[in-house]
Amino acid sequence: MRYSKRIHSIVPIFVGGTGRSGTMIVGDLLGMHPQIRTSTPIEIKFLANRSGLVDVVFGHKDAVLKSANKISILNFRTYRKRKIKEKETLKEILAEFNGQIWSKWWDIDAHPPHGRGLKSGISRERLVKILGSLQKELRINRIWAARRFMKRFIALQDDAGSESYWVETTPLNISQAEKLYRIFPEAFFINMLRDPRDVIASLLTKNWGPTTPLEGLEWIEKRLIDGDRSLAHVPSSQQITIALEDLAIRKREQSYQSLLGFLKLTDSQQMHEFFDQRVTAKAATSGRWMNEISSVDFNSSYARLEARLIAQEIKYK
Repeated sequence: MRYSKRIHSIVPIFVGGTGRSGTMIVGDLLGMHPQIRTSTPIEIKFLANRSGLVDVVFGHKDAVLKSANKISILNFRTYRKRKIKEKETLKEILAEFNGQIWSKWWDIDAHPPHGRGLKSGISRERLVKILGSLQKELRINRIWAARRFMKRFIALQDDAGSESYWVETTPLNISQAEKLYRIFPEAFFINMLRDPRDVIASLLTKNWGPTTPLEGLEWIEKRLIDGDRSLAHVPSSQQITIALEDLAIRKREQSYQSLLGFLKLTDSQQMHEFFDQRVTAKAATSGRWMNEISSVDFNSSYARLEARLIAQEIKYK
């Protein structure tokens, strides 16, 4: 299989946030620009999610691959034991990654833009081939191997063209931004915020995540803190934070132009029409929490959450 020059030129844009914060609609908006291609599916999931490529490269967040003090090669026995252990651990994580690719992310029983998983954007033959190359190249250098794999994956998706940017919208992109930046030092990051109360109200309609409003507060606080800490390692010129309410309601044109300016793009008629018609106050469902989850206990707990986030100077809406 031959790879074209565009493999090395297209720049990733990682959109993320807490989840239910407008990541998908911003991905769709950007995909309307002729210089941008949105991934198919819009969330590939195998990059930033648990047991994904980031975990293969850096270990699980709970430190499956703990960084250890360097050992001199002269201390041969200890050095050899550690190398064997590293190989075994990599083998385990890689097996988990491959298992998730084919059992969970390849074919998802859902409507677009999530379904039908990776098969909606790349052939099985192509994916098998580049996964084989990844496995071999990880032995040389994990970050380099992951970058090569992703460049190949992006270029070999069925609808690949001559675009300048490629967009992916898995929410965990932001809490994994530090590691994604190490793999893609040229990447851009768009951090989407939304009133945490509306995020929680939306989450509670899903069959994943928190099951009560108070659990939702703990869930979203962790995501906001993790995202803030991770973005601290990304250059300010390569990240932007946008509140969904600003983009859809409060500062529509200003936020839209900020997004274009961030990516150094001129406006596109198709993109602007999508913005006018689809990125609206109605689509944002701002304030839904008041009818769905408001209570004395929840409101007082939320006020305490706000105070903690403000004290840590963490943007949250």
